[in-house]
Amino acid sequence: MWDYVVGLLGIRKQDDYVKNYIEGSNMKAIKYMCAFVIFVETWMILRIVKIVFIGGEQRTVEWIVVHLRLYVVLLISSSLMMWFAVTYGKGKKRSHVIVMTWKIIYSIICVVFGIYVSYLDYIKGEQIMGFLTMILFVGCLLVWPPFISLIILSLSFGIFYIMCDNTVPATVATDINMFTTYVAMVMVSIGNFRQRLNEANKDKGLEYVSRHDELTGIYNMYYFRKKAKEYLRESQSLGDTIDLIYFDIVNFKNYNERYGFEAGNELLKEIAQTLKDLFCNGEVARLSDDHFIVLSKEQLPERKIRLLQEKIYSRQRDVFLGLKAGIYRTDGKKKEGGEGLEDINLLCDRALFAVKSIKNKTDIDICYYDEAIYGMQKRKNYIINNIDKAIKEGYIKVYYQPIVEAKTGKVSSLEALARWKDPNLGMLSPGEFIETLEEFRQIHKLDKHILELVCRDYCMGCELNRVVLPVSINLSRLDFELCDISFEINRMLSEYNVPKEYIEIEITESALTKNREDLDKAISEFKNLKYNLWLDDFGAGYSSFNVLKDYAFDVLKIDMKFLEDFGENERFEPIFVSIIELCSKLNMISLAEGVETEEQYDFLKNCGCDRMQGYLFSRPVIMDELQSMFKSGKLEA
Repeated sequence: MWDYVVGLLGIRKQDDYVKNYIEGSNMKAIKYMCAFVIFVETWMILRIVKIVFIGGEQRTVEWIVVHLRLYVVLLISSSLMMWFAVTYGKGKKRSHVIVMTWKIIYSIICVVFGIYVSYLDYIKGEQIMGFLTMILFVGCLLVWPPFISLIILSLSFGIFYIMCDNTVPATVATDINMFTTYVAMVMVSIGNFRQRLNEANKDKGLEYVSRHDELTGIYNMYYFRKKAKEYLRESQSLGDTIDLIYFDIVNFKNYNERYGFEAGNELLKEIAQTLKDLFCNGEVARLSDDHFIVLSKEQLPERKIRLLQEKIYSRQRDVFLGLKAGIYRTDGKKKEGGEGLEDINLLCDRALFAVKSIKNKTDIDICYYDEAIYGMQKRKNYIINNIDKAIKEGYIKVYYQPIVEAKTGKVSSLEALARWKDPNLGMLSPGEFIETLEEFRQIHKLDKHILELVCRDYCMGCELNRVVLPVSINLSRLDFELCDISFEINRMLSEYNVPKEYIEIEITESALTKNREDLDKAISEFKNLKYNLWLDDFGAGYSSFNVLKDYAFDVLKIDMKFLEDFGENERFEPIFVSIIELCSKLNMISLAEGVETEEQYDFLKNCGCDRMQGYLFSRPVIMDELQSMFKSGKLEA
């Protein structure tokens, strides 16, 4: 009951948001109220001037002086209050005390004016509209907590009634009308307050949703950009260095899949709260999924990053969880031109680029953005911006590396490899541009282009009576997402009249451990169309025997890293021999990459490996050079 009464009277303390909302509502009301009062008082002053100079109404000098003085005072105070309300609306900061002081002073002037003018009218038997109008403005149009409205209305009506009744005793009808009006205004003031309070709380809820991430409760990226700009401006004025830290939770998707979205959401909420606690003097936001952003003045953020890592490690079960952090540090100095503020989007991009540069490095968890990373970023941007031009202008060519039969040493097939010789950057590393194209989801353009070049070389080879051998084409896992790759291959082979036996499909093992549903349909289609399927990079770190169980491949391509331990690791031989035997039992052809020495060749041949590929036989070369090697007898088909 007491809580209800406290809420009804507006005694309960409101938060700053509600205070600001009601304060803003009052400033808007005061502008309209002042505009009306200024108009009326100006008209009343002009009316008095007319009486003085032209005549018409019979008024005493005393009446003219008193009323003119009252109208001028109210006009001046309303004009000043109008100025105050307008400047408040333009964003000038005013403390609550200053705003309340102006509001109270103006309200007192209005009430006193209304009481005195209407008292003078009442004792002459005229209407008391001035009093009612001013009380309506002050007590009902302006928003006061109900207990203050009750005080204002009670004192105003009480003083006015006593003044009038002492001079001209009120009738019963006047008493009833006065009391009824008083009660009505009290109810209106309470209703007005409750309405504004509900609007403020509703607006606060909408404002919270628009600013905060729904799951974690920290800022969303939209509002973070706004807060970050203010934070940067303030810090820059002090010359402080600022760190923008981009956090990426390692293996979060697997954690989600293993334990469910509820467990994943709980982890994200715990991480968000930990970030808020650790960087309480900074700005924290959730960018998307398992990515978080922090803007901080911390001199040594690494210590707090390590604490967050420990928190994440403590949540591990049978799924490994880790944390990568990319940091972009501003120098605290103003930039040339503009506002001197660095673009927050640029800061985020650079911190993101820093974290991406260590994404696949198991020994590095924290990376600062520097000139070297900036150079990498420029090159990546160049690759993405010029991939279409490189294809069109012929900067990207197909090179072929022979694959030989272990028993005979003859070339049985070729692997098609992309090489990019750029007029500005020179020869680009395949690891560089392939990784970049996959990162920016443009790899399908390259793979389709290489397939077309291979088909063209086949046609040319047939026309010139060259050695024509089957060619294996490497497909990225993204090819299955970004285009209908099986359709594209069939279309290309049909267009150039290339038999299916000439094209063999290489799929990396890592592709089969991610988004398998996207691949199943395409792989089944390839098998139904009688394409030879190769499992590439077996043993490169993603090995899962489930892949061999679930898919029927024709060739198992053993990653070249296996041979790095040749002659040095005593476990190498039994493991490698077991893989070869497994291939035989599964009716797969075994193919070893990275063969560079005769000793490796002899070992592989003796343990039953079917095919080999490596620099011992040939580096990747263009088709013309390959044909020259066949003619010279260096290679035999």
